[in-house]
Amino acid sequence: MLNTTADELREQWKNPSGILSLLLLIGGDIVQKAIAQAAGYTLCLTRRRQRNSVQTLTDVNGLSLPLTPVAFSFGWVAFGFSQLLSAIGDRRLLPTPEKSAIVVNCANGFQRNNESWVLDRLLRDHEIRNPVDEKDDSLRIDILELGPLRELIPDHVWWMGWLTILAEIAFAIPPWVLHGDWGTMMVVLCGNLLAFMTCCLPQWRVEKWAGRTLDAEKVIGITRGNGRKHVMVLIGTPGSPDLEVFATAKGSVRLETPFATVILAALWVCLLLSVSALQANAWYLLGAGGLGMLQNVYTAGATRQSCTTGLQLKAFQRMPTITGKSVEFKDDPDPSVDLDEARQDVLPLDTWINEQGAAPKDIPKWLESMHKNDGAPSWLEPIRNAQAIVRTHGALKELEKWVPGAGLAMLQIYFPTRIEYEDGNVRDNVNKKFWKRASHTRRVRRQAEQARRKVEQCKGMKSV
Repeated sequence: MLNTTADELREQWKNPSGILSLLLLIGGDIVQKAIAQAAGYTLCLTRRRQRNSVQTLTDVNGLSLPLTPVAFSFGWVAFGFSQLLSAIGDRRLLPTPEKSAIVVNCANGFQRNNESWVLDRLLRDHEIRNPVDEKDDSLRIDILELGPLRELIPDHVWWMGWLTILAEIAFAIPPWVLHGDWGTMMVVLCGNLLAFMTCCLPQWRVEKWAGRTLDAEKVIGITRGNGRKHVMVLIGTPGSPDLEVFATAKGSVRLETPFATVILAALWVCLLLSVSALQANAWYLLGAGGLGMLQNVYTAGATRQSCTTGLQLKAFQRMPTITGKSVEFKDDPDPSVDLDEARQDVLPLDTWINEQGAAPKDIPKWLESMHKNDGAPSWLEPIRNAQAIVRTHGALKELEKWVPGAGLAMLQIYFPTRIEYEDGNVRDNVNKKFWKRASHTRRVRRQAEQARRKVEQCKGMKSV
C-alpha cells in the first residue's frame, strides 16, 4: 500500500494533468475584478483621438479596438459560467463595489450610496496612498478639482498584462519544440483569444462610465461615512463628469451582451473539455495558467493613479488638504451668536454678486486672500497652522471656509442634522457659533466662491 501511494504521489507531481480542469473552475471573481480594473483603453481606427473627450470612454459606436490585457488563467472558465446568470438576469458585467461609500451633493446635502466601481476604487486607492495617523488624526479632507473625462493613460499594470500574455506563449513553446506536443500552445492561444473577446464587449465601457457631464459647477463629497477618516471633496466644472449621477448610474443594456455571453460560455466549456483531454507536459500548462492567475490577482487589487480611471483630478491650490487633529481644546462658554452681524460680515460678497455683476475688478480682496487684514471676518479666516485644526469639527469648519456649503453638507454625515443646522446636534459652543453663522450665510458665500473661481479661471486663461 505504501509503495502504491508513493507511486501515485510521484506520478502526480511528475505530471499533474488531472488537476488542470479543476483549477479552471476557481477564481472567477478575481477575473471579473481584473477586467473591471483594466477595461477602458481603446485603439481608435476611424478617427483621431480627442485627448480630453467623453467620447473616448463612452462612445462604443465608432470603429475602435478595446485593448484590455487580462491574461488567460485558471479562473476564466468559472467567470464564463458566472456571466450566464447576468445573461438571463440584470445583464450587467461589472462587479459591485467592494466597500460601501456615500456620495454627497454639497449644495443641498443629498446623499447616495455609491454603486460605481470607478468611484469605489478611486476612494480606496486614495485612502491607501494617503494614510492617516489613527491616534492623532481625527479627519483628513482632500479637496480636488475635477476636469473633463480623458482617455486612459496606460500604467505598469496595463503593460504587465501584455507581458504576461507573451510569457504564457513562451511557456507553451518548449513542449511543442522538444516533444511535438502542441496542445499547450493551443490552450494558451485559444484561452487568451477568448479572454480578449470577452474584454472587447462594449458593455464594460458603457457600465464603467455610465452617467452624464455637468452643465454647471457642482461640488461632491465622497466618504465611507461616520467613523471613517477620509473625505474627498471634488469641485466639478462644466464638461466634467457628474459624479453624483455616476454613483448610481448603470448604463444602458446592449442587445448583444446576453447573446455574446452565452456563446463565450459555450466556448469556455469546449476549452475545458480540451484541457481535460491533455495528459502530457502538464507542468507547462500549469505554469502558464499560474502566471496568468498572478497577473489577474495583481491587476484586480493593485493601487493605481486616477489617470487610469479617466478622471482628471488636480489638487485645489488654495487649500489641497485639511487634517483635524485629536487634541484637547477649551470651549467657548457662550453659544449665542448675532446672525445679523454675520450677515453684515458677508454683505460685501452680496453686493459684488448682485449689484456689481461679479465683475473681476470689483472682487472683494479678502475673498481671494481669506485674510483678516484684507477684511475677512474673523470667524471665516482660515487657520494657518495645520496642527491647530481641532478634531473633526475643526476640519469641517476649515472646509466650509474654503468651499462654502461643503462643510455644512459633510456635517450631516459626521454629526447628522439638517443642512439648515439644528442647534441641539452640536455639543460645543465654539462649534455652534461657527455653524450658526455658516448656515445663515451659506447661500451668498457659495455664490461668491463660484464667481471667484470663474474670475480665477479667466485670469488663468489670459495668462496662458
